[in-house]
Formats: sequence, C-alpha cells, structure tokens
Amino acid sequence: MSAAIEAGVRANEYLDVCAAKLTRSPVVAWLTQNYEKLLAATSRRTLSWAELARRLGEDGIFTGRGSSPKADAVRVEWYRVKRRIAAVREAQEVAKAAAERERLLALDAAREKKLHDDREAAALKARVEQADRAAAWQRQRAAADASYLQEAAAQLRSRQAAQGLPVSVPASAPASGSPSEPENKPDLVTLDLPKFDPPYVSSRAYLPIDPSLPPVREGEICRATGIKWKYGDDLPGYPSKRNYEYERDWLRDVGRLLRAKHPTNTTMTREERYVMVTAKSCIPNLF
Repeated sequence: MSAAIEAGVRANEYLDVCAAKLTRSPVVAWLTQNYEKLLAATSRRTLSWAELARRLGEDGIFTGRGSSPKADAVRVEWYRVKRRIAAVREAQEVAKAAAERERLLALDAAREKKLHDDREAAALKARVEQADRAAAWQRQRAAADASYLQEAAAQLRSRQAAQGLPVSVPASAPASGSPSEPENKPDLVTLDLPKFDPPYVSSRAYLPIDPSLPPVREGEICRATGIKWKYGDDLPGYPSKRNYEYERDWLRDVGRLLRAKHPTNTTMTREERYVMVTAKSCIPNLF
C-alpha cells in the first residue's frame, strides 16, 4: 500500500472518531464547529472557560448525559477536539504530499521512457543510415574497380595494336560442367610512361601490372609494411602502389610523372590534382 493511501486511511479513521464523538456530546459538536474561533480566542488568552460553560448551558448545549457543562470538562474536551482536528489535518497534508510525490514520480518515469525511446529511435536511424552509406560506398567502389580494369585492358589492347601484336582479350570464366579447363590469366601490362635522362623516377614505376587486379584504395593495408595507404587511390595509367613499400616513394614518382604530363595543374583531373598537391606538400624540392 502506498504512503498516500495509508495516510488517507488514517485521515478517514480520525474523521470517523470525530463523527462518533459528535453524536454523543453536543458540547463536543459545538467545540468542533467553532474550532477556528476558539483557537484564536485561546491563543490570545481571552477565553473564560467558566463563562463559556455557563453560556453553553443557558443556550441548551449540554453534555452527552444531558447535564450542564462544567468549565474543566469543557476545557478538557476542547484540547481533545484540538488534537483530533490537528491529527486529521496532518494526515490530510501527508496524503496530499504523498500523492504529489507519486504524481511527480510518474511524470519522471514517463519523461525518462520518452527519452529512452527517442534515443533508441535515433540510434536505429543512425544504424540504418550507416548501412545505406556503406552499401552506396560498396557500389561506388565496385563501379570504380570495373572502370579501372576496363581502362587497363584498353591500354593493353592499344599497346599491343601499336606494336603490331595480336590483341589479347581476357577470357571469360569457364562454363559450368568443364572444371578441368585451365583458367586464362590476363597478361601483365607495362605502362607507357616517359623516361628521363638522367632518371629521377625509380625503376618501380616501370614494373608491369596485372590489369585484372583492382586498384589499391586509400585506407587499405600495405602488405609489405602493414601501414595504411593514406593519400588517395591508384591513378589509372600511373604506377600502382602494389609495387611500392612506402607511400612517400610512390608520391615522388607519380608526382614527377604527373608534372611531365601536365605542365600546370589546370589540365589535371581532380584525383590527379589531389595526388600532385599531396606530393608537393610531403616531399620538399619535388622537382
């Protein structure tokens, strides 16, 4: 049972006691009905209990036995009435305070539940948006990888045609039902890059690449050093990071090759411009 209900029960019990007392004694009923006036008079000490008892008798207000009230008896009953009314009012205040406390607790619980629900909804929305972004990034990466492979294959065919060699087309996957058919690996491609005399681009820039492999992406781990690649993806038509151990060396070679192809940055693509600016900022006296 809550504190508010217990206080209410006690208040009802006090009221029942007062009601029962009123039915037995007209004097007690009169004292109860005039409680506020008597309280003010007794606080000022202007009340004569003998005079009050005499006037009550003259007005026909007798005790429960039908006799005229005495001064001492009236005073004793007054203090009893005073205690009962004070107890009733205290119980009512306790019940009111307890009810208010329970109301505030209910409001706090409802507010906390709403905040929890809002946080859960926000977290769910964030997870859904993160999953959508991840899916979109995967689609973009797959499309970029496909474009990179197509460009590398086109460069291979162009180089073979320029050298008068038969153009090789990467074989498709073997059909189902012929597992013993050997897999045709794509030919390695040697990029058509300018050479310098004296050379100031490392020999790694001229190593052949496998056009079937996807480009190295920013954030991937270098297998040789275990360090993440920080500055952009592989650039189509330029050396791949797979042939390097340290990104600084890759930036130096690609930066010099970019400058040889583009005297100014205005003709560069956005990706090329990013690599060029990064190379100049990381390597003093690049040229």
